[in-house]
Parts: sequence; structure tokens; C-alpha cells
Amino acid sequence: MIGLDTNILLRLVLQDHSQEGPKAKTLVESLTADAPGYVNILVLAEFVWTLRSRIGLTREQAAAAVSGLLNSANIVLEQEELVEYVLDASMQTKADFADLMIVVKNEAAGCSRTVSFDRLACRRIPSMDLLA
Repeated sequence: MIGLDTNILLRLVLQDHSQEGPKAKTLVESLTADAPGYVNILVLAEFVWTLRSRIGLTREQAAAAVSGLLNSANIVLEQEELVEYVLDASMQTKADFADLMIVVKNEAAGCSRTVSFDRLACRRIPSMDLLA
């Protein structure tokens, strides 16, 4: 198993770089179920954030990209069930994927609430409180 960084996933999905895109595709195609690529939660959150904030993809397009990773036989996502839950919740609540992931991970660690200066996130996620 090898770890995949955010930029590998971005080049793979976007194919927006003439040299790096094909290299990323070749790498991922060389992976197997026995020797997969590994995507940790931090990479996945950065991947979704970049797709939405920097590239301008819609929520649905970013969700489709994550679903593609989830459905890949040669890529393993850290805590796949959690990723599926957060992805589904982000589509139902309109909350950002990363904000929801933060709250869910905090709750799993025993936190009663998550505080933030992000007004929009606090409006969209009931257990996230605005620090005003």
C-alpha cells in the first residue's frame, strides 16, 4: 500500500496538467486491490476543499469525485464508512464536507460541541457553535 497525496488525486480527477495528469493516472492504474493506494482523512478533506474552493466544482461534482474514490477497487480511504456518512450528510444539509468531518470526528472523540468563527458552518451544523 502507498499513500496518495492530495495533488495526486487532483491531477487524477481533473487531468488539468499535461505531464502530471497522465502520471497520476498511470500510477493509480498500476495499483491493485492487494497493493492499493491509501487516502487518509486529511488528504480527502483537502481534496474536497480544493475542488470546491479553488477549482469551483459544485457540491454534486465534488461528491461524485469522492464517490469515485470510494468505489475504486485499488484505492482505500481511511474510515470509509465515516466518509460515506459525512458525504451523505453534506449533501443533505448543505454543510461543507470538511466542517462536517471535523464535527463528527470531534464527537467521536467525546467533544460535546465544536466552536468556530465560521458563521455559515455554525448555521448549517447544529453541534457547531459560533464563538462570538
